[in-house]
Amino acid sequence: MDVLTWTIERRMNLAERAELLRKEVAEIEVEVARLEAAEIVFGQWAEATDAGRLPSGIIEPEPEPVVAGPGAGGMRLVPDRVEGTGVEVLTPGVPADHRRRWSQPVRGQLRKLADRGWLSRTGAGRYLTR
Repeated sequence: MDVLTWTIERRMNLAERAELLRKEVAEIEVEVARLEAAEIVFGQWAEATDAGRLPSGIIEPEPEPVVAGPGAGGMRLVPDRVEGTGVEVLTPGVPADHRRRWSQPVRGQLRKLADRGWLSRTGAGRYLTR
């Protein structure tokens, strides 16, 4: 092997290794930044509570409980249809003046209604009540 080939191979190997080390350094710097942020938050908590010996004044007043509505936390907006269930269990429709802006979400709702047995879809892409 001549000197030029050896030099090129050595340079390529070192460049590849340098890139791997740069990635590793970047990952380490992200972890260091996360730990620094955690130290700051813990330090603030420790100051506010005398290292946990006093009640914390950080969460005052007591936060109001969050009431989840349909669509929150995995709740289904469109339930499966069960025999004897009426349309009153479905969420209200879209007002006529908002139809253009809401066309994509409405198509998604129609698809969900069809998937869950509330509507049937024709071959032409129209939806019919069952």
